[in-house]
Amino acid sequence: MPDINTPLDENIWRSFKDGDKAAFAALYRFYAGALLNYGNRISSDQTLVEDSIQDLFFELWKNRQRTTEPNSIRLYLFKALRYKIYRNRKVNDFTNALDIGLIQELTFPSHESKLIGIEVESAQMENLRMLVRQLPRRQQEAINLRFYHGFSNDEIAAIMGVNYQSACNFIFSALRKLKLNLNVSVSSFAFFLKIFLT
Repeated sequence: MPDINTPLDENIWRSFKDGDKAAFAALYRFYAGALLNYGNRISSDQTLVEDSIQDLFFELWKNRQRTTEPNSIRLYLFKALRYKIYRNRKVNDFTNALDIGLIQELTFPSHESKLIGIEVESAQMENLRMLVRQLPRRQQEAINLRFYHGFSNDEIAAIMGVNYQSACNFIFSALRKLKLNLNVSVSSFAFFLKIFLT
């Protein structure tokens, strides 16, 4: 489903364009965390990411009267941040870190079975993290946008500056490589995708 503005988003955007500092602050508070998370996925340079976000909002304020209302503020900001990071980057290094999060506790008949299950899952998750780090950078970015930020393939294409089919190919190729290299059953891979989606 495409990411579109709500009436509240539109009101805040219009107020921001009219020079309302509170509306501008609301935009920053609402999107800064997600932008920082995304920026840290495409660059390991924390300072570069933070500076790029600051530059993005500074330029947004400075050029507010010339800025048109985007169909999706979120999509617009992600795409603008990506451009800023690439423009400001001195070294082309993507963060290979993958924060999948904690695995929910599984219910096993005994405490020993539970511990063994957790160890196996941890080993499989570490294997998954290692495999994701080995993917090409564009595939890593597409996976991150899809499964961590919930963007549609159309939106991923817009953010990455590629056509729809290329975005789909990045995601499909990455998932295929992960499944083949994990050497797990289809049901186990579905479990990993569920964790990826949360």
